[in-house]
Amino acid sequence: MKKLFFFCILVISNFYLGQDQKIKGMEFYYGFSDYKKDSLVNPNVYAEVKSQNEDYIKMSAFRFIDTDKKAKKANNAWLMKYQDNLYFSMTYASFIYSFDTFAKVNVIGKKYFLIYLDETKDRKAISYNNPYGGSLVGLAINAGLTPKSAWKDKKGNSYKVLLVDVEKSNNTFDKRDVSFGFIVDTKLILKLVDNDPEVISKLKDNKYYLEDIIDLVNKENNK
Repeated sequence: MKKLFFFCILVISNFYLGQDQKIKGMEFYYGFSDYKKDSLVNPNVYAEVKSQNEDYIKMSAFRFIDTDKKAKKANNAWLMKYQDNLYFSMTYASFIYSFDTFAKVNVIGKKYFLIYLDETKDRKAISYNNPYGGSLVGLAINAGLTPKSAWKDKKGNSYKVLLVDVEKSNNTFDKRDVSFGFIVDTKLILKLVDNDPEVISKLKDNKYYLEDIIDLVNKENNK
């Protein structure tokens, strides 16, 4: 009974610790140009965690520890560094943007970042919007492919995947100093592989997996 009692107390304590947990010690690259200059800033802020796991952190607005005022630059930051991990602001994620959410960068390279979020486990980090424009549908039909914007791994788990250009900013939309995370869809895969017939064959057979995307991005980063 005593063991059961202490186990229940531990579970309850962990649950409440996970709610409204305050975190601090975050550092930021406020913009793309800051990252290119390796200008990492520690503004001495904190935030309250709303939801998190090993892949993302959803939190309240950042506030300065000494004044409790909102930290505007931190709240608009492009990248966050926390506990030796780099996190991408989902504010700048195409089609699946999510405010007040930072997703861990899974692949860090000289040319690209790659971020992948499990559609089940990480669903709180993902906002869903229609990812297809006419050009993608037309291209996919012409190639005999079904347009896709989610990718399974070899275990059958489904992911949304973001590719971020860190060699040259892909922001052609406004004056924000960021490079957007573009959702990896059929069209982007074909562009990256230059319509490789082997990849097209795998796509047609639904045998192109998350692991293939990771390998592709690693190869691009090593060129």
